[in-house]
Amino acid sequence: MKNKRFLLIAPLLFILMASAIGLTRTSHTWINLASIPYEMKVPSDLANRITVQEEAIDTELLKQAKIDGAIGVVSASYQPIEGEKAWFMTAYYFNEKDLDKTMRPDEVPPYGFKLIAEDGMAVSVVGPQESAFDPNSQDGKNYAMLYDILYEKKSYRFIR
Repeated sequence: MKNKRFLLIAPLLFILMASAIGLTRTSHTWINLASIPYEMKVPSDLANRITVQEEAIDTELLKQAKIDGAIGVVSASYQPIEGEKAWFMTAYYFNEKDLDKTMRPDEVPPYGFKLIAEDGMAVSVVGPQESAFDPNSQDGKNYAMLYDILYEKKSYRFIR
């Protein structure tokens, strides 16, 4: 009798466990960061909401980045469910020595946090200081997910 009950319950438990694993697992997609030779890993369901664009060197900060040695500058924006795009990151690609020259001990780094330094080259990243969306909204949750991966080195990979 107990064996029959187990045979009836076991498939149901298996289905529940498989569903729970599927719900907690998030698949990721690599998006190309155009003018720099890196890709960024983002949740797959958010990839179509992200726009990456090479920055035209037209603002004062971007002009200064070029003067300071930036080889590439790229920004990414998030498209909310409703409304206009919101910027969520800028990445700079430098010779590491040039980037290091811009960092001063008592000042905020002008090109963000140096995230990756390999073979004499460096990637620095800067993101928003606060969310552009209500944290309880779906867009607020999506934006928070993007922010959580923004400063993680494992969220980036070099492409040739």
